[in-house]
Amino acid sequence: MGSTGRASKEDWADRVAAKVAAAQEVLAEQVAALRSGEDWKRFLDFQARLHAYSPGNCMLIQVAHALAFAAGAVPTPEPTYVAGFNTWKALGRSVDKGQHGYAILAPMTGHRRVAVDGQGQVRPLGTEDGARSGEIEERRRQLFGFKVEYCFEVGQTSGEPVPEPTRPKLLEGEAPPGLGVAVLRLIESRGFTVDTVPDARAIQGANGQTTWATRSVVVRADMDDAAMVKTLIHEAAHCLLHEDPAGQLVPRSLQEVEAESVAYVVASAHGMPTDEYTFPYVAGWAGEDPNAAVLATQRRVAQAAKTIIEVSPAEHSSGGKVPGADQALEAARARRAELTGGFSAAEEPAVAVVGP
Repeated sequence: MGSTGRASKEDWADRVAAKVAAAQEVLAEQVAALRSGEDWKRFLDFQARLHAYSPGNCMLIQVAHALAFAAGAVPTPEPTYVAGFNTWKALGRSVDKGQHGYAILAPMTGHRRVAVDGQGQVRPLGTEDGARSGEIEERRRQLFGFKVEYCFEVGQTSGEPVPEPTRPKLLEGEAPPGLGVAVLRLIESRGFTVDTVPDARAIQGANGQTTWATRSVVVRADMDDAAMVKTLIHEAAHCLLHEDPAGQLVPRSLQEVEAESVAYVVASAHGMPTDEYTFPYVAGWAGEDPNAAVLATQRRVAQAAKTIIEVSPAEHSSGGKVPGADQALEAARARRAELTGGFSAAEEPAVAVVGP
């Protein structure tokens, strides 16, 4: 039989696998490059700017944008807003001719039938299988792998001006209004009490302390507002990351690096001064396999920071998400619905919070 001119499923799968492998190789190289406290600080700065994206995709965007800047394809050395082709189109902007998208990793998920017994044990079900006595059948979302998608930085596009969000201008020594209360309530929602102590002498010279036995968090009261809120964020990170058995098994030094890193990302996203923060060297975190530990810590830091940022009512950066993107996409969907009477395909998300 002659060729139809269309790629076979096997060819398509091979190309997808090659693209994913290339992206994952870039990630491995960038993780291996995180060897000093200054390298870690640069990564956290980038995560703070693009906190809407996963840490792995932040690295992929960082590398692609640096190459685009070196080639003169974008005007700024650091990216600001990043979105997919259709999102830019909905915002009245188009990708400039000759620009190449930044590859990011997006999960491929689906549902799978499983049987769950009274002890919570899960048994995958085949096409002809069903739940046995004492089991219930459920459909659970499952990750099947990753695919490569492409996004574009605002400097690669032209068209309508991008709306600029208001940025907080902090008074000396003050934290953004509402941030401290939001973090306090987040800690309390985890079952911890929050209180203050007169000074650092009451907590062995620390600025704050989380005690698992009494499920309590205390912060020294003789600091200015911004310092107290930063400390509260640090302790919130402990509550989010180190309460469960797996978190408690993390070495104490790494727990402190993780908590301080979360505080740095959240503070930076809120425009709070962060130049007094320093980070220890990260080489050797995992003994014989430091790269795996760094990657795991990136994910934990990014997720905890995202959790705290999401509950904050204070003004903060959009994390790389274009202001007005959600509204523009919704308007585009409504127009398409009027013309077609429904949707013919899944719409692109306003921002890709995806990937490893």
